[in-house]
Amino acid sequence: MDKKERSGIITVVVAVIVALVAFVLLYREERIQIETLETEVADSSLSQWRIEDSSVNGTPLKEDKTIYGEVPEDTIYDVYISVFPTKSSNGEMLDFSAFGKHVSRDHTYNPVLNCNIQILNEDEKIDPLLNLDEKNATIRVRGNSSRGDTYKSYKVKFSNENDNFLGQKSLNINKHSEDVTKIATKMETALLAEIDNIASYRTYFMRVWIRDASLPKEQQKFEYYGLYTEIEQPNKTYLETRGLSSTGSMYKARNFSFDLVDELKDVDDPGYKEEEFETVLTIREAENHKKLLEMLEAVNDETNNFEEVFHKYFNEDNYLTWLAFNLLLGNDDIINHNFIIYNPGNSETWYFIPWDFDGTLHFGEYESSLMKLPTSLKGGQKLNQSILHRRYFRMEGSMEKIQKKMEELLENNVTRSKVTGLINGYKRVLDKTVSLEPDISLLEMPPNELPIYLDSLYDGILDNYEAFKIANQYPVPMYVAQPAKNSNGTIRFSWQPSYSYQGYPVTYNLQLFTDYNMTNMVLEAKNIVDTHYDTPSPLERGTYYLKVTAVDSKGHEQLSMERFETMLTDVKGLNVNGLLEVTID
Repeated sequence: MDKKERSGIITVVVAVIVALVAFVLLYREERIQIETLETEVADSSLSQWRIEDSSVNGTPLKEDKTIYGEVPEDTIYDVYISVFPTKSSNGEMLDFSAFGKHVSRDHTYNPVLNCNIQILNEDEKIDPLLNLDEKNATIRVRGNSSRGDTYKSYKVKFSNENDNFLGQKSLNINKHSEDVTKIATKMETALLAEIDNIASYRTYFMRVWIRDASLPKEQQKFEYYGLYTEIEQPNKTYLETRGLSSTGSMYKARNFSFDLVDELKDVDDPGYKEEEFETVLTIREAENHKKLLEMLEAVNDETNNFEEVFHKYFNEDNYLTWLAFNLLLGNDDIINHNFIIYNPGNSETWYFIPWDFDGTLHFGEYESSLMKLPTSLKGGQKLNQSILHRRYFRMEGSMEKIQKKMEELLENNVTRSKVTGLINGYKRVLDKTVSLEPDISLLEMPPNELPIYLDSLYDGILDNYEAFKIANQYPVPMYVAQPAKNSNGTIRFSWQPSYSYQGYPVTYNLQLFTDYNMTNMVLEAKNIVDTHYDTPSPLERGTYYLKVTAVDSKGHEQLSMERFETMLTDVKGLNVNGLLEVTID
């Protein structure tokens, strides 16, 4: 065999080998992949299973996102509600006028009335053959601060087993009185529907008419109540619809900062009272509270390694996603409410789910006066009031993780094009509603200015991102204690320690005033190293106003957590941040 023949054979062999390799690689790419089992878990005896070793601990929150988008975002439903006189549990006959007796933030008064509800497509007419005097649901007022409003939000529950609205038997029909945009809930749930490791809600625009069936027949009519937004009820059906565990626990924060307070007891505790428990956490789904209390005990134990505690009981990406989304959309009111915590069955992990979006998207002159904050307290700084957030923020690299998650959301989910596209669709709904009574009287701006405000929303979201970065340059705000009298008659002022996210040294300044406008200062001390200060001499009896600030070595000065609130009529002194009213006896 000559050299030329050998060369040809080698070429053929190489070509065959290359083809075989390519075939094997292609086969491996094209064949259906099989998920690898965790054999150590799969092969273990069920009798030896422990929740500490559960294969679902720490896993992402996997919501079935295919449930969203079935109804176009700008769809409007026309809703007709007939409210009937109903006998209460104590035998008193109540009618629709009973709802007018609600007081803001008071949940002790909450009558439930019978009603008939008809939900139609936009501009569809009611079937004249329908019996609108037949009960098919119950209705009550819902919400917290909005309970005292003239135009309430309502919870409607279908009575008949087969009745529902798009699979929902319990409807939250919200008037969004505190929402300056009127579309915050709709837009933000649409954005959340495309974000991984967090759950959203199906929401629908509704135009609502209500008939008071207690009036004489000739006076009865369906009175127009304007635009509402219906949002899914977070309950067992909500979980099942999303492919989530319906055997777990779900609580809505009402006054909950992850503190282990006396009201939170397990159901078998002799001192357990459900009504007291629910002043802190509303029970959505839970047979007992053992896992909740176990988690809270660990979070509140300052001797624990918090990083280990956090990763045992929370999924970090879910937490960061929830936190970053709220910070971007300007939801400052998540310190102790307006969120849900969810724990699946057979898992130790707790997940955050957003709730209540009305306080978001308030920018510029429409920023809530109650939530208006100085630069140093913006971003996540006020969240240091919650022990969970405060301990997480102290973990190395935590603020960088929050900022990175905000950037990821801005790049992939909360983009200018998505926000603009949603707003353009919602404008069609607003065009048909907000220029009419009662909505025009409830607007915080002239109707022709609302589209301009909506077009500026994305710039406001970017401003929130920048505010987070700027606020993090300041030391952490701390709590100031009420003063104590020393044995020699002098006064000791004390406070929690602050610290700098950047690791700069921190000292404290103290000022004491006789007025909350801080015009008459009677005591000042600067560059205090300790977390307490003793007055050089006794103070006269009376009421004083104490301001303690933390200052880092770069000159960034932070206010304390306190906020002095004057009467709402006294606009000048309303909500003075960083000021504590104290009494010297």
